[in-house]
This record gives sequence, structure tokens and C-alpha cells, in this order.
Amino acid sequence: MIINDVSSRPLLLNASPPETQPGQNNQPGFIDYLKGALGEVDALQKEAAANAEKLALGDESYLHNTIISYEKATLALQLTIEVRNRMVEAYQDIMRMQM
Repeated sequence: MIINDVSSRPLLLNASPPETQPGQNNQPGFIDYLKGALGEVDALQKEAAANAEKLALGDESYLHNTIISYEKATLALQLTIEVRNRMVEAYQDIMRMQM
């Protein structure tokens, strides 16, 4: 039976961890993946805003490109909010545990 190491797999799609500093553990932690994912959500939001601006100025000839970018940004934000809610709920469960 082969057991694969899951710590080397990214937690979120396309989330790339930042470079680690010398002298530290070479494996990125959860916070690194979280920061990468939040950076991606921010980039999608900025891309949607840029597409909307292009559409308003007449530089974008297809409305559906703007709608698609806004939907991507909305879905990414909803996923981020759900992950945050789950993390807060897990923290509250841990704090309610009796020792």
C-alpha cells in the first residue's frame, strides 16, 4: 500500500506559494497558500474592473467578456468568504472544547 504525501499538493487551484526565506523550512505553510489565493481573488477583481472600464470607454467590443470576468471574480469572492466562514467556525469549535 502506497501512501502519498499530501503536503506537497496545493490547497487551492492555481495558488502558488511565495518564496521562502533562507534558514526557514522549505515547505510552504497554510498561510502561504492562503495569501496566494487572496492575491488571485484580488487580481480577478481588478481584471473585472478593468474590463468594465474598457467596456464603458468603448475599447471592448464584446459584452460577454466583461460578464465572464465579473462572474469569475464573484465566484472567487464567494469561495473566499466560505473558506473564511469555515475557518472561523472551526476556530469557534476549538475554543468551545473543554480540557
